[in-house]
This record gives sequence, C-alpha cells and structure tokens, in this order.
Amino acid sequence: MRNGIVLISLFCLHLSAVAQPVRIIFDTDMESDVDDVGALAMLHGFVNRGDAEILATISSSLNPWSAPTIDVINTFFGRPDIPIGNVKTSGVYRNSKYAKTISERYPQDIGLGENAPDATRIYRKILSGQPDNSVVVVTVGYLTNLSKLLNTEADEHSPLSGMELAAKKVKHLVCMGGRYPLQQDPGKWGNFKPDPQAVRHVANDWPTRIIFTTGGDFANAIPTGKILFERDDTHPNPVREAYRVFLKEWNRNSHHSADLIAVYVAIKGHEPYFKLRTHGYFHIFEDGTHMWRINPDNPNHHIIGELAEGIDASKVASDFDQYLAQSTDK
Repeated sequence: MRNGIVLISLFCLHLSAVAQPVRIIFDTDMESDVDDVGALAMLHGFVNRGDAEILATISSSLNPWSAPTIDVINTFFGRPDIPIGNVKTSGVYRNSKYAKTISERYPQDIGLGENAPDATRIYRKILSGQPDNSVVVVTVGYLTNLSKLLNTEADEHSPLSGMELAAKKVKHLVCMGGRYPLQQDPGKWGNFKPDPQAVRHVANDWPTRIIFTTGGDFANAIPTGKILFERDDTHPNPVREAYRVFLKEWNRNSHHSADLIAVYVAIKGHEPYFKLRTHGYFHIFEDGTHMWRINPDNPNHHIIGELAEGIDASKVASDFDQYLAQSTDK
C-alpha cells in the first residue's frame, strides 16, 4: 500500500510540474507595428488556457501612448493590475498609427508612459521575487530595457547586479528581430535598427540562452489578423480597432506574425511549427548591420526563421488567428 501511495504522490508531482504555467515578462515597443497588439492579445489567450502567467508588461518605447496601450489591452482582458514599466530618459521614440487612438478610447489608468515606473526597476522587482531559472523574457521591441537592466547595480529589491539577477532568475530570452537566415547578406532590419548599441550589448553579454525569432519573408508567410475583419459587432474592442486603424482593410496576406511567433515560442517552444537552429551565432556590427554566422558557435544563441518540414504556413496562420478570435468573443 505504501508503494502505491508513493507512486500516486510522484504522479501528482509530475502532473503539477507539467501544468505549471510559463512565467512571462513581455517587453514591447507597442507603437510602430500592430503585431505588438496581436502578440499581447495572444499572450492573454495563453493565460486564459492556463499555459502562461504574465508577471509584467514593459514598454521599450518613449512614445507616450505605448504604455497606456499596453494597459488598455491588459484591462480589456480583465488583468488591469499587471505591472507596467516604461523605458526612461534615453531610448527610441517612433510615431504610431494606433496607440494614441486606442489609449484615448478605452479604459486605462496610466495616462501617459512617463507616469509608468522605470522599466529596469520593474524588471528587478519582479525577477527578485521569482524562483531561480523560472522566468521567460520575451522581447518584441527594442532591447534598450534589457541593456539597461544588465547595467543595474544592487538595490532594495536584490543585492545582485542586473547581470547576476538575469543569470539567476531567467530561464531564457526569446528575442524577435532581424531577417536571418533567409537574408544571407548583412542588413539592418526591424527592431534592431533604432538602438544597435543595446542589441550588441544584449547579444554579446546576456547570461542565458537567447532564442532569436525573425521577421521578413518567414513572418510574412504567416498572415494573421483576418479574423478581426471578418467578425464585426457593436462591442468596443481595442484589439480589433488597432488592427483596423493600422491596416484600414484586410487584403490577402496583408499582415505578418513576427511578434506572435515570438510569443508562441516563449510559451510552447518551437514545435510543431518551427525549425530551431542551434549552431552559429548572432553577429551585429557597430552600425546596426547584422547577420547570422555559422562559426564560431555560441551555445547560448539559437534561431528560428523557418517552418518545420511539412508544416503549412496557412495552418499556422489559422491557428494563431484563433488566439486573436478570443478578443472578438468578449
């Protein structure tokens, strides 16, 4: 009988480990492209299914409407108290087609981004309170906040430096940006263009594994958002409205899934949809030009830029759209 109790206990522990939601810090620019909105909506969908826990949502943009748009989406999905941080002083400012509109039309209580706490302090506070090796950071914006985090020193939240704190608490980092390996020659792309110094710092010094996910042709082959144009009702919906303000209308293959891919990988890993490359390293030059190099190998650098063999991109797009569909069902 005792052996049976032991087996049952072990089985229950196994189920508990399997069911543990992924602890996520989501870092986004939430201004230049609307897939940031889709990615955060998708992340809330994973929370609804018990797959994820959102520890904090962070803005890497100095656009004052970025953080309140994050607050709008969190509030819309019934989680208005998720901590929000914002990059301070030095950072990237870019205009947005949708952020001001969404922030002014829907409930949020930050007001403007400058009212949000400093992003690095939110990172340090949240990370210090988590179990070791338990947090997945997913960044779909600029790497300014992560670079600043690595430079922080001990404070009231932790006696560790930012580098030590990330090494102790972060399981791995999922970082969206670039267009490699499909782009064979060096280039300047997407989120990595505006703050190349931060990208160099994080790529070279981040103390855990980094899974880079790419944009370009790979993300364009997985168009998402169509479902937000097919369903129409009278209920206010910031996700639907942001896509409609940004895109105006839906045309075939009209919008990519770069940020949504990163969120999926952060929660579910690369399987079954994507191919993971584990050999090589991400190289960024001083001017922001970057490429994926095969040698020398960096065991902390992995990359996703291709569909897995036999996977139909339209099937992935359809599955991703189901996460966006939840916002139209509210």
